[in-house]
Amino acid sequence: EAACIKLSSVIADVFGKSGRHIVDGLLNGMDLEKILESIPSGRVRKNKEEIRGIIQANLSSSQIFLLRSHLNMIDAVTKQIEEIDAKISDQISLRNEDMRIALSMPGMGFISASTILAEIGDFRDFSSANKLAAYCGLVPSVYQSAGKLINGHITKHGSPHVRRIIIEVAHAIILTKKLSKLKKFFLRVKARRGAKIGIVALARKVLCILHHLLVSRELYQDDLLNKPRCIKNPRLHPIAAMELDEMIRTIIRAGYEVRKNECIGGG
Repeated sequence: EAACIKLSSVIADVFGKSGRHIVDGLLNGMDLEKILESIPSGRVRKNKEEIRGIIQANLSSSQIFLLRSHLNMIDAVTKQIEEIDAKISDQISLRNEDMRIALSMPGMGFISASTILAEIGDFRDFSSANKLAAYCGLVPSVYQSAGKLINGHITKHGSPHVRRIIIEVAHAIILTKKLSKLKKFFLRVKARRGAKIGIVALARKVLCILHHLLVSRELYQDDLLNKPRCIKNPRLHPIAAMELDEMIRTIIRAGYEVRKNECIGGG
């Protein structure tokens, strides 16, 4: 904006493909008309007259230096994020089926699903969905007053990361235009208790349903939706073939004991 280039009024994501095309073109001294004609997005290209009016002045050398420095920092951070995503993808590849189940639920994406699975660890450690909800701090606190048990705010025990992520998933569900069972559940609670309690209740319900699906090895289905959610994520890849010795080492690292059965093949 200091350089009189207020692209945010025309382009939603200034650092997206079209925004970077314009900024990089200006930094490299390209002719403005060539930049506008070669904008990758046709939708953005339709606004080229408005973009031309926004770019009111040539960039000074100091402005070019600062802008290029900022872009280099953004590129470096973006590269780090991609490297972290790739590492997460490698780590989660051993739980591909769990990821498929989690991603079948509304509002769930790769980051949210992988974070939840990583934070809760082995879902079999929780004998019930309610125990998982308690572990994540999504159950109401209970205290006694005048001989009566009163439910208070959620306990907020356990990992704040999984609690924050599952709340974001709940927000994503209620923002969708389609009326799903989960969204109807939120609207019912909201009408009685308010939006804040409705969000927390929905988050807990999502977590409990996820636990049930992981235990039963089923994908999420909703009768109100025309078809099941399409699960397409390029970061999920099949597990590479493992040699027998590597399989044994993996099982031992997981805490199990492996014994050779002498009776096999002995006749």
